[in-house]
Amino acid sequence: MNFQDLKNQSKVHFIGLGGIGMSALAFILRELKIPVQGSDLSENYLTAKLRDKGATYFVGHKAENITDDVSLIVETSIIKAENPEIIEAKKRNIPIITRANLLAIIMKEYKGITIAGTHGKTSTTGMVSLMLEVNDLDPTVINGGVIHYFGSNSKVGKGEYLVAESDESDASFVNLPTFIGAITNLEPEHLEFSGYAGSFETQKSYFERYVNQIPESGFCVMCIDSLEVETLYNKLLPTKPNLISYSAKKSADLMVKNVTMDVAGLTFDVVFKNGREISEIKMPIYGEHNASNALVAIAIADKLGLSDEQIKKGLAAFNGVKRRFTKVGEYNGAAIIDDYGHHPTEISTTLKAARALAGNHKVICVFQPHKYSRVKSLFAEFCSAFVDADCVIVCDVYSAGQTAIAGATQDDLVAGIKNTGHQNVIKLHSEKELAAIIKPIISAGDIVFCAGAGTITYWAAALSDQLKNL
Repeated sequence: MNFQDLKNQSKVHFIGLGGIGMSALAFILRELKIPVQGSDLSENYLTAKLRDKGATYFVGHKAENITDDVSLIVETSIIKAENPEIIEAKKRNIPIITRANLLAIIMKEYKGITIAGTHGKTSTTGMVSLMLEVNDLDPTVINGGVIHYFGSNSKVGKGEYLVAESDESDASFVNLPTFIGAITNLEPEHLEFSGYAGSFETQKSYFERYVNQIPESGFCVMCIDSLEVETLYNKLLPTKPNLISYSAKKSADLMVKNVTMDVAGLTFDVVFKNGREISEIKMPIYGEHNASNALVAIAIADKLGLSDEQIKKGLAAFNGVKRRFTKVGEYNGAAIIDDYGHHPTEISTTLKAARALAGNHKVICVFQPHKYSRVKSLFAEFCSAFVDADCVIVCDVYSAGQTAIAGATQDDLVAGIKNTGHQNVIKLHSEKELAAIIKPIISAGDIVFCAGAGTITYWAAALSDQLKNL
């Protein structure tokens, strides 16, 4: 299928339409005037926006959702063969493609810029998008999170570039036609995917393929602060001279220096290997890791010929991504933060940012573990991830359809975190107890940091009112 075939579809049905990645593509199709419908297990803020754009949305997966005018089905890699909509589509011989297939079809019409890595992709994709947007390059954008500047996780532009967050969870990122790429970091994650077969070495081979498929006329920006990315960079550099290294810790093609943070956000300098320097870059977001992520946008902007002032302008416009250290409420001077972090590195990194911002005030972390398989494979790392939290409230595991695994339960995590020497770890028996637990222990200046990839985002949004009503 090519782009013209896609534009000629009578209606495209998305199985899992409410997901952040699927909805982004659905928004793109609606902007292209392609009829869209889809289903998912529940409503959310994205499904409401899709309805506003003219998409039909069904709650629940049913055979009858596949209406007579559907000519193409889009599924995610987690949809099983016994899904009733898949069965019905096969019965009718309706073509079925994956989300990654659809993204690749769209990307072939542009010069693709993709952001890969284990963590930081969504924010980095947002930074690159804003760098191009505010400097009149009018990109098309497909992101794994809602970019506050756009109020959306997608945008159709008239420029030649398409900026997309790539997905390593099913190795589909290697099939995206990438002209400019980036790798923010590389750690074991999503090893339950059948293509990785539980092997980190196999997963790393896909990242190598990702870099190798970038043409000589393009380039790839790589964070050598990540040991595995540095190893890959050193391995490929002799035959791939179009690699650009960046670092916050060591010598690289781009280096971030003098990072400071206050309530207004980040200020930092960037030094290029040739001695050129951009001083006092300001961004209205938090976390030293985001100064590092910004180097991807700076490297790309530099290669595209943008000036230092344009680079500063692009980063100053980036005010964050939904669920990436997002303030969603306040109670008596304490901030309530919602964050998507669900991997130990993400949690420890963002808690470090929260600690720096809170200063001498308390950081209270409410953590909802996501998937038993992830807790099991990274158990020791999870237990050690909360050193910057004064108090850790551990929720039950959000299973995402998995069955419980011995040694990876809520009780196991509570005990494991305590065994690292943490003095204040609380088991949350029910969401309804959360406000009552938090209210007596918070005061002005504290940060309540809610982390996880499951339903905790809704808890964080409701917490302020719950505290006020107690």
